[in-house]
Amino acid sequence: MSRNMIEANKYIFNQLANFVEESKIDDTFDRQKKRYIETNDEDKEWLKKLKITNKKYPILPNFQTASFQYGGNDYFVAIGVKENLEINQEEFIQPLELNPGIFTALLFELKISVDQKANPLEITNDFFNEGGYNFHQVKDFFEPIFVYKIPKNSPFLSLDNINIARISGFYAVKSSQVISLKFLPNTLNEFEKLFIEGSNNIPYESLLFSLVSVSWKYSFLDIYRCIERLFPISALEDLHKKLKIEYSLLNFADDIESSIGWRPKENEALNKLINNNSSLEIARQILREVKDNIEGTEKGKLGDFVYGIRNSIVHFRPATKQNKLDDNNWDMLIYSSLLIIEYWYEKYEPQFTDSNFNDNET
Repeated sequence: MSRNMIEANKYIFNQLANFVEESKIDDTFDRQKKRYIETNDEDKEWLKKLKITNKKYPILPNFQTASFQYGGNDYFVAIGVKENLEINQEEFIQPLELNPGIFTALLFELKISVDQKANPLEITNDFFNEGGYNFHQVKDFFEPIFVYKIPKNSPFLSLDNINIARISGFYAVKSSQVISLKFLPNTLNEFEKLFIEGSNNIPYESLLFSLVSVSWKYSFLDIYRCIERLFPISALEDLHKKLKIEYSLLNFADDIESSIGWRPKENEALNKLINNNSSLEIARQILREVKDNIEGTEKGKLGDFVYGIRNSIVHFRPATKQNKLDDNNWDMLIYSSLLIIEYWYEKYEPQFTDSNFNDNET
């Protein structure tokens, strides 16, 4: 369906007028004058025909994302960040120069706000006259927008649909503007690796919100949610094999929980996931170090230790031990958890693929 250019331009300049009126300055913005963003024929095609595939996805007050299609290609949109990324991994996303058609369409469809730091007097002065304006004049008064083309072989495309949380996570790793916590390079590299190479069934929204969290506690809880999803699968794996159930382990676990209300004991499920494979020795070493730093001993079950940290965050009962971790220990805890997520989601990939359960859609 072709987008109405007149309505799009009217919306944009009305937004500027609203901002001026709300600022309570003496000057007024004459809404009766016809104003529009100048476009050539190619710009008009973008404006009329680009199709939004993911509407504005809120992540932080200064960071939202979206996606659109045009001419058989997919595009990723970052909103709010102040500087364009210098990305040397163009097999994943490729910077695209913004043109007036894309800009007008995105402002109209995504309802992108006027930058709250904009000067209302400059708006009234710059757009006093009726007529056409260069989009660069308009662009500076709205939240920053950067657009990237997604190549056909990009891992962020799956069956022609963009996993908006996954690509947003990759973008966030590359943008120091949206990361508040002091993640060490190994941890950031593991986040990036998961966003690029991880199983399609990882709950990428949880990973994304862990990455951009302003609190270590809540960053860890979002990571824990990814591991928690594995608990019933791990607990019922042996029974599923023994009974020779023909349908997927994930659906079997879902049926068991729905039918009889059974749930695995979290600490036992964690112990099994952490201790059950030699490939996770690095994760175990890191967790033992964190445990020693916090409790003064490496001895004891690591799953119980991780579960105890989780409980100290979500429960506020007198009997619940409150653990205090510094930046380094939180980082190591999250890094080891990411290694656990990487291994087990890859191992259980067939079980997720064969099931009808998927919470990765946004």
